[in-house]
Amino acid sequence: MPLFDAPVPRHLLWPIDAPWPRRRVGRLLRRFQACFPDVVYDTDLAVELANGQAFLDGDLKRVRLYGGLVRHREMTSAALALTLAHETGHHLGGPPFLPFHRWLSSEERATEWGTTVGLQRVFGERTARRIAGQGGRQLERIRGASDVTT
Repeated sequence: MPLFDAPVPRHLLWPIDAPWPRRRVGRLLRRFQACFPDVVYDTDLAVELANGQAFLDGDLKRVRLYGGLVRHREMTSAALALTLAHETGHHLGGPPFLPFHRWLSSEERATEWGTTVGLQRVFGERTARRIAGQGGRQLERIRGASDVTT
């Protein structure tokens, strides 16, 4: 999965109080929460990075999507779902693990788990394949556009 380090330009973001991005991500978070109850899902819409994060909060496994991803005007539901599956894969994917966070699956393993297990559990096999393809292309397109502008 690509990493997005720079804040998203404001003209590409829905306003923080816009209802559409909130409703869309809320539906996805509820679906993932129902399928993976041992992980806590949330958003931080004020952070204008187009990224997600898997982390521990005490004993809680958490996945957070940031506002630059959720509020991005060109972001699709498929890209958000793929990101959620990838971040969940960091917690549930197993080895190999990241060298500095040995409790988090590696980037490659998180992506593999997200596309072969995570998305399939949430959406079913056929829809999961479509989401993985569409979401991956969308994330790469947005990353390519941000590489050009930074």
